Amino acid sequence: MRTRCVPIALLLLCMCSSFALAQNGQNVLQGRVITPSGIQPNAPVRVKLTFNGRSINETFTDLSGRFSFPGVASGTYQLTADGDGMNFDTTTVYAEVSAFGGPQSFTQDIHLRPIAHKPADQPGVVNAFTQAVPAAAQESLAQGMKLAQEGKIEAAIEKMRNAIKIFPKYFDAHLQLGNTFLKVDQFNDAIAELDLAREINPKDERAYQSFGLLLMKQKNFPVAVAVFAEAARLNPANPLNQVMRATALIHQAATATDDRSHLLSLAETAMKQAADLSQNKSKPDVMTLALFYELKGDAGRAAAELDAYLQKNPQLKNSAAIQAEIKRLRDKAHATKSP
Repeated sequence: MRTRCVPIALLLLCMCSSFALAQNGQNVLQGRVITPSGIQPNAPVRVKLTFNGRSINETFTDLSGRFSFPGVASGTYQLTADGDGMNFDTTTVYAEVSAFGGPQSFTQDIHLRPIAHKPADQPGVVNAFTQAVPAAAQESLAQGMKLAQEGKIEAAIEKMRNAIKIFPKYFDAHLQLGNTFLKVDQFNDAIAELDLAREINPKDERAYQSFGLLLMKQKNFPVAVAVFAEAARLNPANPLNQVMRATALIHQAATATDDRSHLLSLAETAMKQAADLSQNKSKPDVMTLALFYELKGDAGRAAAELDAYLQKNPQLKNSAAIQAEIKRLRDKAHATKSP
């Protein structure tokens, strides 16, 4: 009989993939991870929030390089962005949250440091591929990315297209334009730009990561699995590629009518590889993990994952829905154990 996992799948649509630890407070600490040139890395970056050496929260940046930590109380925090091991060092900055009165938002960007004795690549490029891009094209792209970060999508697209007009083979411009289209679900335009980026530089994993995210949005999980596998082949040292592949495999298993055990086994292997590469720091988001354990037939473990997450994040807007899901999973686990 097919496992009932629809509620978890629905909850995945309304949760961000952070692994937050509870913190009394209503303030928001947010910012961007950016390279020394002022452009954010295109691949998601893990950002950790600590207070007096104690881990408080961690999350991944989105396609704009942005991160956000809600529910933060007053105090001095450390924000740490993981390095990629090739171009940028792990970088820590300090952020002061000194709110008085009602809830407030605080912004602290993280400027990644180049690895010592290694020159920084062209903006956003994380492999050996380089281009002699005209300054006017670089400026137009930078303006477009800033507009995109401000939510001015049409103006951003115009600036990015202008950068491509100046330099038609501009890899970063095609990649960023594709990601901008992806953010607003203009899939055909996104595919066209990402494909052009891939043709210009077929060895850059980021084009494949973006393709995979697009396919995940379209619920084309089998092809997403293959695309994330190609990203992992191009950069086997990046644990995020295995996390993405595992996530796609778990969702593929949730919709599969057969071969589910094999897909879950592949997902488990990918999660282990990600854990080994990241010293047990990289894994799928908690909702995907809960889905994984339910598909494996361990509804009790799935409920425990969600319960632990909810206890650490009591102020989640969809906490009632998560509590209902925990109850469903526990009822299911109890029924499975009953004679």
